[in-house]
Amino acid sequence: MVNKGFMKSWAFSFTALLLTLLITVACGSAAAPETTAPDTSAPGPTAAAGAQPTAVPEAKAEPAEAKVNPGKLTIMVGDLATERFDIGLVGGSPGGANYGRVVHGMLISMNADTEMVPGIAEDWNLSADGLTTTFTIREGAKFHDGSEITPEDVLWTLQNSFGPGAHEVRTADSSAAAISRLMDTIELSGTNQVSVKTKKPLVSFSGNISEIGDKWYGMMPARDKLYDDEAALAYDQNPIAAGPMSLTDHVRATVMKFERFDDFYYQPANGFSEDKRVNFQSLDLFLVQEESTRVAALRTGEADIVPASLAVREQIEGEGGRLVFGAEGTYVYAWMVGCYDPQYPCNDKRVRQALDYAIDKELLRDTLYGEEVFQVKGWSIVTPSTYGYTPALDPRPYDPAKARELLADAGYKTPDHPDGKDFGPLIVTT
Repeated sequence: MVNKGFMKSWAFSFTALLLTLLITVACGSAAAPETTAPDTSAPGPTAAAGAQPTAVPEAKAEPAEAKVNPGKLTIMVGDLATERFDIGLVGGSPGGANYGRVVHGMLISMNADTEMVPGIAEDWNLSADGLTTTFTIREGAKFHDGSEITPEDVLWTLQNSFGPGAHEVRTADSSAAAISRLMDTIELSGTNQVSVKTKKPLVSFSGNISEIGDKWYGMMPARDKLYDDEAALAYDQNPIAAGPMSLTDHVRATVMKFERFDDFYYQPANGFSEDKRVNFQSLDLFLVQEESTRVAALRTGEADIVPASLAVREQIEGEGGRLVFGAEGTYVYAWMVGCYDPQYPCNDKRVRQALDYAIDKELLRDTLYGEEVFQVKGWSIVTPSTYGYTPALDPRPYDPAKARELLADAGYKTPDHPDGKDFGPLIVTT
């Protein structure tokens, strides 16, 4: 939810913050807007012979420097996870993204068309055998304390999250633990280069650690040791990172305060044609678990952005606020439990297909949520904005006649096939 007055008076262009903070409980898989992709003008990824290079869109003209509003943005969220700043100690809780992507910068960035583009890594490539991903680290990118991000910092960060021993001590992050179990080596491999080698092909690794992934694997300054609990706690008190904002104050279970990082790497001074620095000076991120309290704060002007459910939509819009859906923030699907057992009708593939044809999914969406909430497209987490999507994965259209035909073919009773066996009751639990 966004306060209308705020949207008129602020220039709020921080894409990652929008993607992670402008969410609703019922946000859906709306199609991504068609925009011109702002791309980097840094040299495109180069690959060794036989390697698979990273595709980088063509550079655009350098934009005029944006005016920075000197004021403050106030956001109230319902979850801040563990409030720690190493994702390996936060895990998959979505609340961590509310601050993780604010304070951390990543090796691979993202443009407006949800394409991976260079970030702290100016290029990367995957070996022909799918085992080794090599990152070339950008010179001049800085941490919040002004120190330059070095290949050694990247090496330490990747070892900390994905090294061969990480899965034994960084158990909160199941995704990183799974990668760690496949890890062979992570090492410096050339001038400004870090190479990650897995025991089996892991072609998704670059996507996993990029801004388009669902986690926030940000780069951190190297420490003396890996997996040091005392050092990790000390880092939480002063999380030097490389994101668009730096932490200035933190009161647990209450508020995190951030300031704009003028030297954030993604800007024209570092060879980019887009300036992804935030266009406001400070951010207060409050933990307010009760939705009613967040909505009240939005209506009185105490908050500029809050996550809320559709149940309070009229309250928000009635006060001049605006509802913002995160593109494909969730997906809806049905589990057919126990279909491996021959005693259940759904053990037959034709029955499962008949149920797919028999359910009017668009009617369910429109009645329960509203037609703008999500698209009836894709399968499971593979949706129009993800890798691997094809219309062939879309669910079958509503077609009762086709459903009856399939049920009859499977031997079950239908109006046109009264001699078939009884299907029995079908219970749908939501």
